[in-house]
Amino acid sequence: MSRLYTIKEASMRSGLSTQLIRKWEERYGAVQPDRFPNGYRGYTNHDIETLIWLKSKADSGVPIGLAVQEKQLRLESSASTETISRSEAELPFIHSELKEYQEKLLGLFLQLDQAGAQRFFDRLAALHQMDFILLQVLQPTLIRVGEMWERGEISEYQEHFGSHFIRERLLALKNLFSIPPGGPRLITACSPYESHELGILFLGYFALQNGFQTLYLGASPSEKGILDCLEQIRPAAFAFGSSMKSMLDEAYLFYAKLDRRIGELGSRTKVFIGGNAIERDEVLHGTKHIYLLSGDARECALKLKKLTAY
Repeated sequence: MSRLYTIKEASMRSGLSTQLIRKWEERYGAVQPDRFPNGYRGYTNHDIETLIWLKSKADSGVPIGLAVQEKQLRLESSASTETISRSEAELPFIHSELKEYQEKLLGLFLQLDQAGAQRFFDRLAALHQMDFILLQVLQPTLIRVGEMWERGEISEYQEHFGSHFIRERLLALKNLFSIPPGGPRLITACSPYESHELGILFLGYFALQNGFQTLYLGASPSEKGILDCLEQIRPAAFAFGSSMKSMLDEAYLFYAKLDRRIGELGSRTKVFIGGNAIERDEVLHGTKHIYLLSGDARECALKLKKLTAY
């Protein structure tokens, strides 16, 4: 007989928080776990596969209740055209609801309503899985705040408030994961001369989902600190976030030095750079161990995992 997994293990494997797994079970009957002798939930491989499938549907914008219905119909081998049509008919509602989420959060940021923003975030977490909240609500809202600031429509303090609120949520989310000791270490930081942290924090969250021990060094760490970390820790990888092409060009000499040092040490460490400054996947010219990764944070984390072979 196949073993049962604890809810924490199911969370690790599916990328869903334990709270959301319980919510989906209780509210929608997403899965019906067995019980260990102590009464705790026990999940089969099939349960975990179901949760992963439901997560993928939720990521694409399908309401979780509808996704559970579709899964049940598939299991019964009786999925009908009517069900598919109903799902497509709800897409305008989904987009409307998403727009309302973004507008609500934007208003709370502009009003500097810390308590209101926290309550709203908690409500979203009770209804949706975290990937959806991060990529479909928080990230677009943050981009809009930045654009409004650049156009002079809002003040700097309002932009900073929104950024710091999201930064705090991302750092707190690390507590949802319990990475086994011995997992590959990923050292994350802003690229040299870069102060925009959120992109690399998003990547760190998705890297945690993929089993990395993710350690964050902050904005603009010193070159010596990075080189010392390479020599003393020998991590599986470094990941840096870069938002502007000009800053990436300015940091080239540092990356060339880091690449040479990896070769001198005979280290297996690889270096990844992601963010708005990256337009396509490629090895940084003139280097052997520095990879540029395009796409959003979740896509970059998956590419990073594949390239490090973990």
